[in-house]
Amino acid sequence: MTSELSLFPGWPPAPDPVFFAGLALVFAGLAGEICFRRLRLPRITGYAVVGLVGGTLGLSSTLDAQTSAAIRLLIDLALGLLLFELGSRLNLKWMRANPWIIVTSALEALLTFVAVYAVLRVFSVTPLTAVLIASISMATSPAVVIQLKNELRAEGQVTERLLALAALNSVYAVVAVKLVYGWMHQAYHSSVWVVMFHPLYLLVGSIVLAFVLAKACNLVFRSFGSQDHHAFVMLIGLIMLMVALVHMLRLPNSLTLLLAGIIFRNLEERPQLWPAYFGTAGWLLAVVLFVLTSLAFQWEYLALGGLAAAAIIVVRLAAKVVGTVAVAHQAGISYKQAFALGLSLCPVASLAFVLVADTYDIYPQFDPMLKAVVMCVIALLQLVAPLVVYWALALVGERKD
Repeated sequence: MTSELSLFPGWPPAPDPVFFAGLALVFAGLAGEICFRRLRLPRITGYAVVGLVGGTLGLSSTLDAQTSAAIRLLIDLALGLLLFELGSRLNLKWMRANPWIIVTSALEALLTFVAVYAVLRVFSVTPLTAVLIASISMATSPAVVIQLKNELRAEGQVTERLLALAALNSVYAVVAVKLVYGWMHQAYHSSVWVVMFHPLYLLVGSIVLAFVLAKACNLVFRSFGSQDHHAFVMLIGLIMLMVALVHMLRLPNSLTLLLAGIIFRNLEERPQLWPAYFGTAGWLLAVVLFVLTSLAFQWEYLALGGLAAAAIIVVRLAAKVVGTVAVAHQAGISYKQAFALGLSLCPVASLAFVLVADTYDIYPQFDPMLKAVVMCVIALLQLVAPLVVYWALALVGERKD
């Protein structure tokens, strides 16, 4: 017989994950507004601080496997939407008209890879781990760039090139990491078949699904119009379905959604534009993304990878500035603009976190140095990089807020 007391809540009450999620959003929103209105700092800094405080209090260690899986799916959805938006801003006709933008992108990414790899070898990091970290370091955080662009209402040559270079170096980073997986398989004594075909499966599968999603989104927009709110609901639904499909097929969510956005923008003769009313939904997902990424940081990572991370941040920033300044004249911008562009490429956040998580999903026993170094870089740059971007865009007069 059921006890009458079972009809009432136990004591003390046991909050569920929804309670903590709501609490985190309240504090993140409050911290973001205090940073922006009172301290004149980016809202993102406040979101990151809340995540770091939550991680320090041990909230991430209280999550069970089911909740952790749900959080990872939420991160992939939020990041996927932002990557799709970033890809949809990349105009390939502009690239063809000014190929030096692609040269700039390739140069800054290559210099970043070489500089980061060299520094890690000085710190005696193993070659495989160093290559993975160097590959991840090429990417500029899409989430940070898009949110700062919207928050500052930034417009101009540097802002447009920042979005383009962030999209391109994100593609380079994801492709490089997936290719390195072949080396990882070899190191862990997998069969030759896996070594050769798993990276190929990841890349080809992502391209095929990206094309399918882009065609479906174009069909929706042609049928209903890009300014129809109902069409936008269907667009979000299509992206959610694609994230679920990518998970089922074990394909890289980040590469698929970024390529889908690029194809969506450039597939038609008349380019499709991402709807302007992504607004509130996008901002909410971005807040969740920044908080959850910072929440994963643990202070013991500092002992293992803190010094290497600090060195990486310095040489990475220098490499990106050198890469943009070196071809500034040919690319059609001033040295001052190129310097600001190089500084603005410094953010590292959720994309790096996802690439690290993907690696440990395949090989949980992989070198812990990878996670320690990258998470230290993320933790510091989520606090500092938005300020650098603020200052860089103000330097060239592209901040409107």
